[in-house]
Amino acid sequence: MQTKYLNIDSNLDVALTHAALWAKRDIGIDRVDTMTEGIKLLIKGDYLVVAINGDAVDFMPLLKTMRSVTNTPILIVTGSFTTEKEIAALENGADLYARWHERPEDNVASVLAHITRVVERSKMPRPSTDIMVHRDLLIAPASRQVYVKNQPVSLTKLEFNMLRYLIINNGRFLTHTQILRKVWGGDYQENGNDILWRTMSRLRKKLSEASPDTEYIKAARDVGYMFLT
Repeated sequence: MQTKYLNIDSNLDVALTHAALWAKRDIGIDRVDTMTEGIKLLIKGDYLVVAINGDAVDFMPLLKTMRSVTNTPILIVTGSFTTEKEIAALENGADLYARWHERPEDNVASVLAHITRVVERSKMPRPSTDIMVHRDLLIAPASRQVYVKNQPVSLTKLEFNMLRYLIINNGRFLTHTQILRKVWGGDYQENGNDILWRTMSRLRKKLSEASPDTEYIKAARDVGYMFLT
């Protein structure tokens, strides 16, 4: 059994309180602030459990994606419990959506009790995934979904394929011809550069609107484009 749990909680005081209680049971912690950061860690390895502070983290947009990359039990604890939220969380991949206890010890006990009930999940084969996470951008090729700072960004098929190709080759410039051949195949004509420019312009505009202070794609005149790592 793993000896670490993943805590997704932007409330540092609460997270540290619970970490101290888990440490008494010889269980360590990796803490992150966002779902995107959590998914990035889950792609790399398994944990005893994922514990999410539902009052401090916007978990719902990426919950289904998180479930697709791991068999680790996902538990959400919240003080604003409603049946509607519970149903939505369970339908999107959570194993437990529970009420927040006043005593931190009771929250830990609740998590441990649930782990006992779902321990068989850890014996299942690890699911394959091609989820890609770079900085605060996450893309799920199988469902063609893109999230920036945990929020969905709607892309066309061409925009999505272009972004994915740039990310696969992140950190190096791709020429106009390379992008056209990969994304459009043999369908582009002599005016291909104009088509590429228009599509790239829309893609960069959508990413900029989602995160105005971040540059994701760098352009070099007469050279090409590069996804910034």
